[in-house]
Amino acid sequence: MFSTLFLLLISVQAFSETITLQEYLSKVKEQSLELKIADSKLEVLDAKASGLTIPPPMVSFAKMNEADGNSATGFEVSQMIPFPTKISADYSARKYEFQAQQKNNLSLRKQTYLAARLIYLKLWESQERLAILNEKRTILKNHVKLSRAVTRSDSFASVHLLKTESDLDFLENEMESATQNILEKQLEAAVFINADPASFKFAAVDPKPSQVPPITSIEESNVYQAKLLGVESLKAKERNAKSEWLPDISLKYKEMGATPTSMKYNEFMIGVTLPFLFPWQPYAVSSLTSKERRIAEYELEKEKRNFGSDKVGLISRIESLRKQLSTLENKLIPKAEKRMKIAHNIVPRDMETLQDHRETMEAFPELKLRALEIRIDFENAVSALEKYSNVTKDMGNE
Repeated sequence: MFSTLFLLLISVQAFSETITLQEYLSKVKEQSLELKIADSKLEVLDAKASGLTIPPPMVSFAKMNEADGNSATGFEVSQMIPFPTKISADYSARKYEFQAQQKNNLSLRKQTYLAARLIYLKLWESQERLAILNEKRTILKNHVKLSRAVTRSDSFASVHLLKTESDLDFLENEMESATQNILEKQLEAAVFINADPASFKFAAVDPKPSQVPPITSIEESNVYQAKLLGVESLKAKERNAKSEWLPDISLKYKEMGATPTSMKYNEFMIGVTLPFLFPWQPYAVSSLTSKERRIAEYELEKEKRNFGSDKVGLISRIESLRKQLSTLENKLIPKAEKRMKIAHNIVPRDMETLQDHRETMEAFPELKLRALEIRIDFENAVSALEKYSNVTKDMGNE
């Protein structure tokens, strides 16, 4: 009992500041390390995607000394030029990889936004749950008082009283667990936005239920487009790997000055590599990239297949949960509240009326807890459906 009250006191102190969902999402947008890391990785790929991968030319200076003391100076310029298909395939691979990462970043931002929203909602749920349990505890305490009055004239009521007192003790444990859950959700919310868990404590405000997002086609999905671009990147890498069998070209120009015993001269050389003389390396690279490309194509096909089935199942689940929540909030809970108010003015006089009194009074908080569970199930389903939509409201401006 004391530990429960102690945790409740901590919770009250922790709730000295309230933050709306929009304010929390603004902090996520500004402070999330996941988003900062993703943006940095995109900048790296952007740098890699620019320019052609041609080795730089090499310039050498030479001085020739003869035995009689004469000398001549000269220079040499050389350039290695990869086979043209290697250059174009490598550039295409890096370009597609960058574009795929851009789509992945859009998808990551969406997932980060949805994860942050769920963290906030679960904190709000934990707060609401504790409040409802506290309401239920008040009901049970009042019922215990009534039960003690009835036990004087009905021995069966003594059993009922013991059962109610045990349920009240069990409820104390539930409240302690709920209080601890609030603290854990606050810590999770703090870590998610890279804030100090010791100081970032806040109370969540009841957010509006999420709107069901408009569904895009599979071709417009960021996840699908990222996988499609990834396949294109691997195809380009495969073309580059197959080009390993083709020769690179080496160009060299050399010029030396004249001496009293030799004339000025220059020479030009052109050479080619012969990779087919050692076929194991080109074969290994080509085989590896082909396998990687096939895996990516299978994953793309899997994403396409899952898109339809997952989407239909989630839409059906969301509609079912919305109907259940509407029935609870508009029919069952108001009726339970009305019965509770009537029963509050009735004094139980025997075992039967005592049991009816408890069931009537408890029905109201129990239905509120059930509505809370369905609300979170609904939010989870909407978040899962969000990945099939490219429409994402800006963080902090929902």
